[in-house]
Amino acid sequence: MLFIVIALLYFAAFILAIPIPLPATLNQEAYEEAHHRDETATRAFSNIQIKTSDGRCLYVEKTSGDFRANLTPIQIADCGTTDGQGWDFITKGAHNDKEGYTLIVSTLTQACFNADPRRKPGSQINLFSCGGRADGSGEVTDSQLWKFDGGKGPLGLTPMNGEGFCLFAVDGVIDVDNCNNGTEQVFTLAG
Repeated sequence: MLFIVIALLYFAAFILAIPIPLPATLNQEAYEEAHHRDETATRAFSNIQIKTSDGRCLYVEKTSGDFRANLTPIQIADCGTTDGQGWDFITKGAHNDKEGYTLIVSTLTQACFNADPRRKPGSQINLFSCGGRADGSGEVTDSQLWKFDGGKGPLGLTPMNGEGFCLFAVDGVIDVDNCNNGTEQVFTLAG
């Protein structure tokens, strides 16, 4: 009976295009190798919430990515209802040497916002090891740097590797699309 219910839920999710996070088997050793806090970094903000225009918060679940907690989807929930809603905005450090840009780092996983235009629309934004290498050995990558003026917003977030594209939040999806100054592309920082 349980199998039938699960199968029906996955079928419904496929038809409705609603992502259902699968529990990943996290390899703790690989996770610790890939994600570590940059103690040398300059943080404009630490453990701050990122709010959508409708007042909800971006968050991550550590086990919704791969075995290293890479490719972790960024999700939306009511603020204060889940772990994983804290973010560091790093303006200088081991993985950011570009003025006017920030890394956005999950305080739960120490992984970075990553814009990957090679992925299909709806899944181009995820968390990945800072520096862009799966094992955490990378240095600086344009896909993880976001234009940033240092303020709490309202602000649009544009990846360095996607000029003209902005982060958006629509129907529970976080992704990038052409910048249009719409409310779905406006975020504020709180906390």
